[in-house]
Amino acid sequence: MRTYLGKFIDESLVNEKGFTATVREEGFDVDETLREAALRDEQKYYPADYAAYEELAAMDATAQLDATFDKPVYVPSPTFAQKMLRADEVIQDRYDELKNYALRFKKLKTRISKKFDSINMGRLHFVKLSVAGKTLKLYLNMDINETDPKFHCKDVSDKKTYVTVPVLLRIKSGRAVRYAKMLIDQCAAIHGLKENPKFEEVDAIAMVEDFLYGGDEGDAE
Repeated sequence: MRTYLGKFIDESLVNEKGFTATVREEGFDVDETLREAALRDEQKYYPADYAAYEELAAMDATAQLDATFDKPVYVPSPTFAQKMLRADEVIQDRYDELKNYALRFKKLKTRISKKFDSINMGRLHFVKLSVAGKTLKLYLNMDINETDPKFHCKDVSDKKTYVTVPVLLRIKSGRAVRYAKMLIDQCAAIHGLKENPKFEEVDAIAMVEDFLYGGDEGDAE
């Protein structure tokens, strides 16, 4: 079984219970080395956010003249790629399975960004994948009224970020993975997507690693 870079190890739980907890919701312990790595990633892939950090750092340096207050330390929020590589193996496997399931339609491309792995066909947003703690999230370009109530999807159309993919399915079990595949097929039918008989599966985690550490821009067909 593979393990991936950056997996979180809770030493207190190892000592107390003899096993490791691999993920914390939306965060992880930060030391100076990890902080510097996150800043390098942000400077390389998200220059606008890094510029905001530099502005904050400059203000912070000026504030050092006042020794009467403690200055907050700026730590960039973990990106999708960073969180996925620190997720446990079950989440990584589900991500790999669903990404390949969605990509099997013709003319689709995948792009990793700060918050998502997006799978699109030109300007058509098909689905997005994200991760939060122990939950994989699937966003689909369809109407909430077209989903089966048993899937317990959520309408997130009121948020600007999700206006093109307003249906959210939280994936925490094997049953939810099956529901996700049914919704992906339904969404593909709505938009007239056809399966690609020549599709070859990708290694989703390797693509994330290449994006984060190998300088890949995150595009793939």
